[in-house]
Amino acid sequence: MAFKRREAPTVEAVDLNTISPKDAETRIIQGVKKYATNEANWSKADANTPFLGSIIGMGIESSNLADVTMSIERQFLTRKTNRVPVNGGSEFRLEDGELGKLRILDGQDATAATPGLSVKMLMDLGHMPKDAGYLAGVVSYAYIVAVGDGYRMNDGLKKAMEKVGRLSGGERDEALANLRALVVKAREYVALLGDVKALAENRRKTYDNDRQTVDNLRQELSMIGEKLKGATASGDSGQVAALRSEETSVRSRLKMGEQRYKISEQVVAESASRKDVEEAKVREISALLSRTIADAQRVA
Repeated sequence: MAFKRREAPTVEAVDLNTISPKDAETRIIQGVKKYATNEANWSKADANTPFLGSIIGMGIESSNLADVTMSIERQFLTRKTNRVPVNGGSEFRLEDGELGKLRILDGQDATAATPGLSVKMLMDLGHMPKDAGYLAGVVSYAYIVAVGDGYRMNDGLKKAMEKVGRLSGGERDEALANLRALVVKAREYVALLGDVKALAENRRKTYDNDRQTVDNLRQELSMIGEKLKGATASGDSGQVAALRSEETSVRSRLKMGEQRYKISEQVVAESASRKDVEEAKVREISALLSRTIADAQRVA
């Protein structure tokens, strides 16, 4: 159920090198409290509770995920405060400097979908020491997505069954056909979750598509660059302005495409193996889906 948004208690920023990963995780959960709308899930949240989603997540809206990142930044101090320009442009990387405010650069939080993955992000970026023991209990982004898809599919099946029960005549027949189709998809998904190799291959299709998109955009950007050289040399200011605008648009699409590509590449790598904590999550959703499938088959 939803609960009133409230301000989290004011906390003093702490040096990430002086606390345990579990302490950081607890602080993150407390810090995002005001953005959560599912009290039941938030109140028992652990390292592997997704921020996003109303079924198994804390109910945080997509638009508030940036605020979650800022909440994390406000709570911690880091030694990585020295800005070093990258490729002479406006972008920069962070290296060790004086102790100061944590900053998470654009895109670095793309897979920080749970408190545990947020702590992993801080470790990966060098803001705190890596702790293999802690990370062994953190479900990867790939399996957070895979298990979340299973819970959403289970919810869809239950809603489809409820719809069948409310209808009659031709409408009921149509709802039954939809339910049977969902049962087939759910069975296939349970089988997919049970086969690590098949799951990785399934995720690779998305990775290949994202890679092709990036390659196409890079090629398009290169072609625009060649046209710009010609237009500049000929002194055609109108053509130069049009090409500059097109270049800006393609660069923006390329930046987003590269981010998706990076994420899909990580998902493929993480799907290829399974930790004990991930196996337990898979067994849990597979069992739940199987029970719902059995119920749906009785209705259908």
